[in-house]
Amino acid sequence: MASRPDHARAVAALRFRALGDETRLRILEHLAGRERSVSELMALVDVGQSLMSHHLRILREAGLVIDRRDGRWIHYSIADSALGACRLALFEMEPMRAR
Repeated sequence: MASRPDHARAVAALRFRALGDETRLRILEHLAGRERSVSELMALVDVGQSLMSHHLRILREAGLVIDRRDGRWIHYSIADSALGACRLALFEMEPMRAR
């Protein structure tokens, strides 16, 4: 069974892979200010519904965004705790550089 640090490292790797795509970074930039619907994101990022769904699924599975359903509309927002965990993972690596 994987130890806790191994699990945390695996989650961080999943999140950083999700962040390693320009389109997904653009999506997060548009979500930084407020929650947005899928159709708003499609227009802002200029991608089709299928590709937007693909990118949002990856971000959701990585825990970087959360969704809220309102009738037939789905609204997305940033999962602040996940982004904070990414910042913390980078911050924790800093003392390792000094060694």
